[in-house]
Amino acid sequence: MTRKHLFINGEVLTVNAENQVAEAVAVQGKHIIAVGTTEEILKLQDENSEVVNLEGRSLLPGIIDSHLHITMYGTNEVSVSCKDESVKSIDDLLQKLKERASDTPAGEWIRAWGYHDQKIADKRFPTKEELDSVTTNHPIIVVRACGHISAVNSYALNRASIDKNMPNPEGGIIDRNEDGEVTGILYENAHMQMFQVATFSREEIGTAHAVASEHFAKSGITSIHDASGYGTSNIRALQQDTLKGVIKQRVYAMGGALSESENVVKSLLASGFVTGLGNDRFKVGPVKVFLDGSSSGPTIWTREPYTSDSSNYGVHYFEQEQLEELFIPAHEQGWQITAHAQGDAAIDMLLTCIEKANRKFPREDARHRIEHAGIASPDLIARMKMAGVIPTPNPAFLYEYGDGYCESYGERAEQMYPLASYLEAGVPAAVASDCPVTDFTPMRGIHSALTRRSQTGRVIGEKETVSLLDAIRMYTINGAYASFSEKETGSIEPGKLADLIILDRSIIQSNVENIPSIQVEFTMIDGEVVYEKLSQSVNS
Repeated sequence: MTRKHLFINGEVLTVNAENQVAEAVAVQGKHIIAVGTTEEILKLQDENSEVVNLEGRSLLPGIIDSHLHITMYGTNEVSVSCKDESVKSIDDLLQKLKERASDTPAGEWIRAWGYHDQKIADKRFPTKEELDSVTTNHPIIVVRACGHISAVNSYALNRASIDKNMPNPEGGIIDRNEDGEVTGILYENAHMQMFQVATFSREEIGTAHAVASEHFAKSGITSIHDASGYGTSNIRALQQDTLKGVIKQRVYAMGGALSESENVVKSLLASGFVTGLGNDRFKVGPVKVFLDGSSSGPTIWTREPYTSDSSNYGVHYFEQEQLEELFIPAHEQGWQITAHAQGDAAIDMLLTCIEKANRKFPREDARHRIEHAGIASPDLIARMKMAGVIPTPNPAFLYEYGDGYCESYGERAEQMYPLASYLEAGVPAAVASDCPVTDFTPMRGIHSALTRRSQTGRVIGEKETVSLLDAIRMYTINGAYASFSEKETGSIEPGKLADLIILDRSIIQSNVENIPSIQVEFTMIDGEVVYEKLSQSVNS
């Protein structure tokens, strides 16, 4: 007979329609078969049962991160980390790069990630000349934490054929000094194109996926909406590694790329398939483009100029007509459509496109999305509701980047990632980390949703905080809804797939300030245990 797992004496946050908190759960095979009291669940015990005594710990549906980059995170993990505590200055970074270069064959890439020019002691990017001092035998790329800006050395510029005579690409900037010489700093699409040049081998990507999946499982992430970055070949790699079991999580794969996303979308529209192709482990998601830049860069596209620079409205990649020519046919074909849209001008553009598509080709339950939806003002939220659009906000950004938001956008920072306003309007926001742009740990995201507090303790838009149970819904059932999977995952109900996590304590009884320290002790996907750190006293 199929093995049973019986979880008893716990705090089971079901995330059902009534937000019921139960005591026990039974799992058989891949599915949840019962939810109730400990007494009720123990009646199902037989010789094939394993009983787990939760002793008051919380049991939740598996976390659904509705926007992250598994390949990028995994490859970062095998690169130099600028977030390492030992990297406090540019000199520290240069030393790390020299150490990596000494162990890397000539001609191969030296990569660093997580650089933050506003937090490093020097308050700037490393220069091309400083990176050249590390090595002249390797291309070097240092990627800013936001993933939209990089600093590179002369070898990298030569490999990408970038010199003083090259014009800025559409939607990007090649930084130059007063004499017109290239400095090595690349913004937005100029960076995206360089990032494509600094590509990884298929073997490296497979290793990256395995590392990332293990880390996600330890944090209770059971489903991911992968925002890609590497085009159709990456979608294929995601599918292959999911089916082989290298990636343990369920994958909902967006079709797009960091560079020339328009061409990737066009190729997908010509493919003959649409959103939803796949199974409960790997499924094709929406087509996606970039409409603007990074919230922390700052390079997002805004309707009013930046508070920090009255001449700056940010960067945008598309004109309205260009976006509609791409996305209205996608909508007509049956694709879910989405775009990276952080600034209010970018959100406005995407909503205008979706509204036109809905009028021209009415479609029930299209569930179009907006990735990030940073500065979401009340008028835009009302339009999201009318169009049935799902935003994927990133509350953890407020912790890492919130102080910079206040400087760049002034009072508009209080409207960024407005979870309470989404709740009030009935907009099903699906919370996401955007890992590796910030910490993927769900407890960090939940804490930020409850407090909206930056690293310096500044509260940014307190009225937009939400309750614990609402934050958990946004991390579970809303994520399932955003991927058309709410009938299979996202809550703990009989008949649903057994994606479950156990925490090391009661999250409901925990002080809000202790939530970031809560650990996941057990992760189950499809009824299979993929991570376990339960103490002996918990298993009976």
